[in-house]
Amino acid sequence: MKEQAKNVLYAQAGGVTAVINASAAGVIETVKSHPEVFGKAYAAVNGIKGVLEEDLIDLDDVPQEQIERLKYQPGAAFQACRFDLDPLDHNPGQYRRVLEVFITYEIGYFFYNGGNGSMVTAQKVSDYCREHGHPVTCIGVAKTIDNDLALSHCSPGFGSAAKYLATSFIEATLDILSMHETSTKFFVMEAMGRNVGWLSLAPGLVKDIIPDAPLIVLPAERPFRQEAFLNRVKELIETHGYCVCSVSEGLVNPDGSYVTITGIEHTTEQDYTQLGGVAQTLAHMVSTEIGCKTHCAIPDYLQRSASHMVSQTDWQMAYDAGKASVEAAVNGEHGTLPVVEKISDEPLSWQFKSVDLQEVANLEYQVPEEFICDNSLCVTDAALDYIRPLIQGERTPQFLNGLPQIQPLEFKTIERQLPPFIAHK
Repeated sequence: MKEQAKNVLYAQAGGVTAVINASAAGVIETVKSHPEVFGKAYAAVNGIKGVLEEDLIDLDDVPQEQIERLKYQPGAAFQACRFDLDPLDHNPGQYRRVLEVFITYEIGYFFYNGGNGSMVTAQKVSDYCREHGHPVTCIGVAKTIDNDLALSHCSPGFGSAAKYLATSFIEATLDILSMHETSTKFFVMEAMGRNVGWLSLAPGLVKDIIPDAPLIVLPAERPFRQEAFLNRVKELIETHGYCVCSVSEGLVNPDGSYVTITGIEHTTEQDYTQLGGVAQTLAHMVSTEIGCKTHCAIPDYLQRSASHMVSQTDWQMAYDAGKASVEAAVNGEHGTLPVVEKISDEPLSWQFKSVDLQEVANLEYQVPEEFICDNSLCVTDAALDYIRPLIQGERTPQFLNGLPQIQPLEFKTIERQLPPFIAHK
């Protein structure tokens, strides 16, 4: 296989993290350290969509200075897509095009940096190419702020988002504490996480700074019961003068429906429900039913792109994820995803173990029962003990004139060799 095609293609997919580009740097630098295994290295712009449309960057032309900048850059430097391949029988042309691009550029290794859904795409690409006489080694690169990557101790990207949310929540709590006698008495912050509530647990770390903070946490894993919620808010306001709350965007009613949705995007293959706004719903509910002033915050993209609040632990884990994926290929693996395996607690140390892409692709790691209080309105010490090691250390970018030096990185795409192809969705 190595004689036929050993060039490398790397791509980013799905929602970004504050450290996804650390994984990119880990892939690029580790590939360069194995010239005996790998040929040229390319990156696709916009994930699998960029593969289809032949929007490729020659990574061999990227200077080391840009690789170093990559290690501090939020967002997805090579642009991440929310675009999946259609089922083969619905759109075989997409698969033929991917194969054509891989053959043209002699791609023998494909590293796809994403979450669960991206692993499905990676496996589809590899299977099709191999079945049609062009063997490609496909390895996933772990990433997601939601922390829903199954079989892994945690997901690279989660620690930094948790650090940002916990910090912001602590600061907001101090704000409410200072004003509640004559102003806002209920504050709620909404965390990302479609079906899992990992990020909504992070504000629970407010207890490390303000031990008696009157806190409610509403993760996606437990159904929302309005009466119990309002009674608890009222109780905390009566005893503390105010109440602060963290909630998952994917909070559901007892019947399983989302408490709040923003809209539904219709595509050829399926509908995508866009979440967001549950914090506003809860704030309005408290204001109406209890009659106090409320405020809500929706960090949205801020929680996944805060380069000024990156956890050094999370950054190192993300870089290691990229490195481990390349090393898996060097060791002859195919169709795997290196995930985090905890070695020790104090200090936290880890290694990467490989799991089958198909095994992890459709699994979802939910918050365990022991992390949520019996009344479904708070988090346990076990949850905080899990999160705390992941937010340790700071890795901030350099500042100039008061602002972080994180200007967009510019990469020149190579000249296309194939006929144009538009990746419709």
